[in-house]
Amino acid sequence: MSGMDQRMAAKTDQEALNKRYAEARASIERNRLIESGQSGALLFAAMAYGDALEGNSLFRSASHAAKLFCIAAAFIIPNLLVIYMLL
Repeated sequence: MSGMDQRMAAKTDQEALNKRYAEARASIERNRLIESGQSGALLFAAMAYGDALEGNSLFRSASHAAKLFCIAAAFIIPNLLVIYMLL
């Protein structure tokens, strides 16, 4: 292989590496934009949830009942599991 062939091969390899780098960089930037959009949506959802709780008493009652159900499940399910496994 001559020096010219080696330089051409190195140039081709470098171009392939540059292309891979550009694609990876674009993918990272795209994911960063998606993540920032998701954090904005989360903030909007929290604000909308707070407004809905203030405006609708039925929704407030349902939310409170759901919280109580989750708390009760957190206390009851482990006890039932222990009873099931030990008896």
